[in-house]
Amino acid sequence: MDAEEASRLLIEEYSRMARTYDEHVTPYHAPIARRLLELAHVEEGDRILDIGCGTGIVAFEAADVVGETGVVVGIDLAKRAVQLAADKAAAARLRHVRFEVMDSRALRFPSGSFDAVLSGFGHPLFGRRRCFEEVRRVIGPGGCLVLCTWNPSKAPSKAASSLVREMLERRRPAFVASDVARLIEARKVLASSEEGKETQSADSWVRLFRRAGLSSVETIEETHWATFRGPDEYLAYSFAWGDNERELRHMTAESRESFRREFRERVIPMITDEGLVVDWNLRYFLVRE
Repeated sequence: MDAEEASRLLIEEYSRMARTYDEHVTPYHAPIARRLLELAHVEEGDRILDIGCGTGIVAFEAADVVGETGVVVGIDLAKRAVQLAADKAAAARLRHVRFEVMDSRALRFPSGSFDAVLSGFGHPLFGRRRCFEEVRRVIGPGGCLVLCTWNPSKAPSKAASSLVREMLERRRPAFVASDVARLIEARKVLASSEEGKETQSADSWVRLFRRAGLSSVETIEETHWATFRGPDEYLAYSFAWGDNERELRHMTAESRESFRREFRERVIPMITDEGLVVDWNLRYFLVRE
């Protein structure tokens, strides 16, 4: 499996889980979407491109700000996610928002089409330089790219996500189901690729942007606190990610219940009066030509 195939496999997996993801993940990412708009100084009448739009959280937040005098376009290769986003836009009668299945590494827009390009975890898993060269082309004078990624250099203090991963790995059988094995391999291929290694540090991201012709880069590292009503709601969030969902599905009913019971016990120190509180360490990049 090469990096392109690995990337395609994970996109297909996200597409498969689009509706579940939209229900259990998207609401918790809304504050991150609003932060992207704030950093980009999005205003009424702006033309916005959301790359890796998924089910549309960034695009819909942008639509509220730019109003009917603006334009918002969301693109993604996950077909079911794009269809779901388009259905939601149609139901809300948002005529200034549209969604298309499109590769961000080969944008089908004229040069200078947008005032800002946004991406909330939606940058391509492979071929990022091509994507950013295309972004540079479609941004109009004075425009910007604002992108958000996870920050792997800062360990969370309330690592519920690490706990889920550790528990899944510990319970993983000696002979893993073929569908799970392919997803594990895909993530390893991407992480071990030259590009995967390059994007672990903020400095590497800055060099990547500059190689794409985007020379002005500001890095902003922040912690976002998310509150879940309880352990089960957090597990619903975690298992909206396809590879986690498949591993859970392949367990016996008894093993699944044991997993949930152990998780509930181990996150007790993270629970406050408001609920289960987790910290997400994020990097935002504010990029201009």
